[in-house]
Amino acid sequence: MLDAMEKDLHIRLKEKSKKHILNVFRLGMASQLPVLDGGKVVGILDLFVFLNNQTGAINVEELMEKDIVVAGIGQNVFSFRRSKQMILPFVDEQENYVGFINRYTFKCYLPSKEYLEVIERDLPSFEEEDAIDFAEVADSFRALFETNYDGLYITVGKGKTVGVNTKAEMVTLSQILQNKKEISISDEVYQDGGAIRVITQSYDSKQIRMLRDYEQITEEISEMRSLREKYQSELELLNWTQSATHQIVAESPEMKQILNIALRVAKVDATVLMQGDSGTGKSRIAALIHSNSDRKDGPFIKIDCGSIPESLLESELFGYLPGAFTGAEKGGKTGLVELANGGTLFLDEIAEVPLNLQAKLLRLLQDREIVKVGGNKTIHLDIRIIAATNRDLQQMVSLKLFRKDLFYRLSVVPVTIPPLRNRQEDIGPLIAYYLKLYNKKYGMRRRLDRKTLKILLDYSWPGNIRELQNLVEYLIATAATDDITQEDLPEGILKSTGKRGAESLAAPAGGSLKAALDSVEKRLLVEAMRKTHSTEEMAKLLQVDRSTIIRKLKKHQLKSHFD
Repeated sequence: MLDAMEKDLHIRLKEKSKKHILNVFRLGMASQLPVLDGGKVVGILDLFVFLNNQTGAINVEELMEKDIVVAGIGQNVFSFRRSKQMILPFVDEQENYVGFINRYTFKCYLPSKEYLEVIERDLPSFEEEDAIDFAEVADSFRALFETNYDGLYITVGKGKTVGVNTKAEMVTLSQILQNKKEISISDEVYQDGGAIRVITQSYDSKQIRMLRDYEQITEEISEMRSLREKYQSELELLNWTQSATHQIVAESPEMKQILNIALRVAKVDATVLMQGDSGTGKSRIAALIHSNSDRKDGPFIKIDCGSIPESLLESELFGYLPGAFTGAEKGGKTGLVELANGGTLFLDEIAEVPLNLQAKLLRLLQDREIVKVGGNKTIHLDIRIIAATNRDLQQMVSLKLFRKDLFYRLSVVPVTIPPLRNRQEDIGPLIAYYLKLYNKKYGMRRRLDRKTLKILLDYSWPGNIRELQNLVEYLIATAATDDITQEDLPEGILKSTGKRGAESLAAPAGGSLKAALDSVEKRLLVEAMRKTHSTEEMAKLLQVDRSTIIRKLKKHQLKSHFD
């Protein structure tokens, strides 16, 4: 019993460090820990209760369970069985804490007399100075024998039974309950042609009761394992949140669940398909999976399938040999897929891949191999694949715009990321995160006043996180003072929240037509800059040349945030 005790793991009553408490739980791999005050046991802290504490300060005394069973103060281990505790603390005669045991610490039984006699008879004789303590050897062996996960049945000679461990007994007893008839075991075991035949005596009611106790304990162990997995998942998310440098903010239950899935799936090489609106953060979730996987030291190659012209997509993805087509580089080219070898391949906008190329992608997913354009040699790759799209792939499958077999190969682990409007809890923290990020980047100390923050919290964010990020950067870069007011907000946001109507595009009182046109032009540029990531994207959105965008930005003295 003493060897099974955990003696050094406990929580101090006055402990204030959340990180320290989490570390103790993680080291102990326990769902409960004793709480000590001056060496005395004063309670038990449950991990689930601790994780659900929403207050900022840590008060162990308020969180712990005080009405507990402690062995050594007028109570013993048998009262522990009737309690719901997962651990049992022990104290000495002075009521000082000496350690705790887990509810499911297995008991080791002493070997039978017959078992000792067999061992002593069959072992070779020793000189007196080399004599060994057979009882000690047998006791150690019996401990291993009893705690083995498998059922063990030991015989010697022609089938003389010398040992049956508890697990083997329970298997047979389980058959009795299931079949509701007497099945028995005797001391004789015979072997016929490799098969073992058992003839035994009947079990009595005491042994049947032991089985029921065993099955109850087995059920409790299963529940405990499920609870432990839940705790472990919460701990992984908390540890990641505290230690990682990342750009993912997750306060809503929906995003917390997605992050938990991402952190768990990162440990295996299963293919992940992420679906959700543009700008919801699919790329960042993909990067999170890669950085928390065993492939984190390998390459992370992102391919935007929608941005590569269809005529070039195959050669860009899979590479080509010299002279494969007109205009090909003399030395050929390594494809983007091959560059991901040993790491992770992220196929963004997978729905944009044309049907004629989807068969090649299917081969990549099934066999992890490719063939370059113009070649016939198979190249084997060691890659993990993550795909993403903002389109409904199942609908595309039904319309025969996307291969059904490719869809099923991609969606081994499907993850749907909800739009920002459906996770209101994330909007405020995201605004705070990007304010801090871009204030630091530009050496500013900008802040939102209360009315402006309220407008942004009420906004529907059709462009999701990408739109929010671009807006915050725009506000910090263009605001006239450190206090950002609703006058600094773009017209589109004010109109959508009912703060300003169509008169927002009107010319200033007494102004000329040129002044009004300039005002509208500037606002259009600001809106386009907020929604895009480059002057090329701005030009595409406004349907003009890139040179025009650059000239207009200079004219209105606007500095783009992507310069």
